[in-house]
Amino acid sequence: MKHSIGTLLAVSALVLGYGTAPAVAQNARALLQAADTAIGASKVNSMQFNAKGRYSYLGQNFTVNDDWNRTDMQSYTLTIDYPSKSYKEEMVRVQGNNPKIGGGAGFPIVGEQRANAYGNGNYAWTMNAQGQPQAQNDQAETRQMFVAVSPYGFIKSALADPNATVSDREFITQGKNVKVVSFTTMGKWRATGEFNAQNMLERVVTWIPSPMMGDMQVEIRYSDWRDVGNGIKAPYHIHMHQGDHPLVRGMNQFDAQATDVKVNVQGAALTVPDAVRNAGMPKVTVTSSQLAPGVWLLAGGSHNSVAVEFKDFAAIIEAPLDDARTLAVIAETKRLIPGKQIKYVVNIIIIGTMRAACARLMPKAPPSSPTSRTRTSTNASSWCRSRAR
Repeated sequence: MKHSIGTLLAVSALVLGYGTAPAVAQNARALLQAADTAIGASKVNSMQFNAKGRYSYLGQNFTVNDDWNRTDMQSYTLTIDYPSKSYKEEMVRVQGNNPKIGGGAGFPIVGEQRANAYGNGNYAWTMNAQGQPQAQNDQAETRQMFVAVSPYGFIKSALADPNATVSDREFITQGKNVKVVSFTTMGKWRATGEFNAQNMLERVVTWIPSPMMGDMQVEIRYSDWRDVGNGIKAPYHIHMHQGDHPLVRGMNQFDAQATDVKVNVQGAALTVPDAVRNAGMPKVTVTSSQLAPGVWLLAGGSHNSVAVEFKDFAAIIEAPLDDARTLAVIAETKRLIPGKQIKYVVNIIIIGTMRAACARLMPKAPPSSPTSRTRTSTNASSWCRSRAR
């Protein structure tokens, strides 16, 4: 599909309706300091956001033009401790009067559904119904990222990046100009934030790994800023998109109106449970069994793959779930079919895992390929996808 990348960028610019000026590193710190003065970020060690609203299940919408499946949040509490990078999110969801079309894990809801997510630095976990911690350490960096792009975390993280930049952006259709700060945290995660004329943070855009979409865009909007004491302001309305596509629509994932926001709360720093600290990263297991001459089933997890041997090459049918699973499937395929290049990986639904497949199976990506947003992606992936059309 010739010129497909250029066409996509052109359409994206038209849809978003903005223009940008070159980024300037030296002015970023001055803007961030002004933003700090405006909301008092440097005075905040912890925050607690209590709210009600709606929550949507990512994926499995009824048609591609529909929004994510929506439920009501009866209660929502987000607590963040910045020095320890602690993250605690707790909510109670009900179906309410929202349509029950579509599907997905846990949808539609019967009765009340309680959900929680915790993090502290390199550790992440959830609590089961019996109150026992369940390790989710593969989610630790993503939760650290949400700390970094929280209302006060964005300013703190951007100030910590000596290479943060600022540029001007004009939203032509809205007659609006904003300052856009871009920074990198944890050595690989990128984020941009838009500041209005009053130096208030209005919108954050970042990317997180997704097995379905690869580097999935996340957009967070902060509004209804109010005084909460000691010269500190807090947003009382948070709206989030996940999985937007410029050619389809914005996908609303979360909307919360605060009933109460507190800063510098006691007990916000979490203690990592021993079971989580000792759990390590989830282990990936691939087991193989021959289905027919030259055909193997690769199982051992929730999703399966098939390795196929051809005369002078090998192929994989389905590289599921995530990068770790895909790399393990590739390793097992090479063991089963030694000496033959894996020339094809065929995925029917999930495209995110093609990042790892391209990175591992291509000898070298062209120097002109776009660089990735996260370390789990590589510049080979964009080049690989463009050649796969």
